[in-house]
Amino acid sequence: MSCKMCEKQKNIKDDPYFIMELETGYVILGWFQRFKGYTVFNCKEHGPELHNLEHSFKIKHLEEMSIVAEAVSNIFKPDKMNYELLGNGCPHIHWHLYPRVKGDTPIVSSVYQLSNEELFDESTRPNEEQREELKEKIKNEIVLLLSR
Repeated sequence: MSCKMCEKQKNIKDDPYFIMELETGYVILGWFQRFKGYTVFNCKEHGPELHNLEHSFKIKHLEEMSIVAEAVSNIFKPDKMNYELLGNGCPHIHWHLYPRVKGDTPIVSSVYQLSNEELFDESTRPNEEQREELKEKIKNEIVLLLSR
């Protein structure tokens, strides 16, 4: 059985939401920006769990995921970053990085308390200009952090 994320990653650089490639993964702007700055970090290696990865690759992947999250945090100044590694729907390691601010959901809880209609509301999908601006900001901040 093939992995849909492994298949998609073969042409990931053609995705209009693709931001940049790192050593262990791909940085992608979330299609919907209900939580402004929502970013995904897809692992290059297939594996449903972190413990499936070779140790040194896993450590590097965690470091890079943290840098991506730090970049998002530096740009969007959230009250809290949410790091989610789920994989129930797609068993391939990928991180959902959500910048959260007080009052962004009716109760203090996961973003998944919201309905799919609210999470994936077309009005929160950035237009091309907005998308390119968000991608550029995130990419520039990641490059800055990696240069330290």
